[in-house]
Amino acid sequence: MSTVLLVILSVLGVGAILLRLARSTARLLVVVAEGTAASGLAEVSARRGDLTALQERRHAAARLRRMRRRRAGAVLLWLLLLVVPIILGEAHRIYPLASLLWLLPLRPVRGT
Repeated sequence: MSTVLLVILSVLGVGAILLRLARSTARLLVVVAEGTAASGLAEVSARRGDLTALQERRHAAARLRRMRRRRAGAVLLWLLLLVVPIILGEAHRIYPLASLLWLLPLRPVRGT
């Protein structure tokens, strides 16, 4: 009976980790797209000679680069949480605990 419960909790834990990984990956992709757009707009401002817009867009691009690093770190964290327990042979302990992630609220995936 307890083995069945652990298997169910493990499946729920892996599902929760996969959901968080997918959402973090989506957030990373949104930030990468926004960063590409901001860099392109900065180039357009430079060609036009609009120094104020160029400075604002460079600032936005730098902010998006920082966000991209944070989002990539989150993706790496969820990926490690998915893979490391298997490598260490501790999946039967970690994944049932990860089922508690279902209780935490999810932030919406959106741009900046």
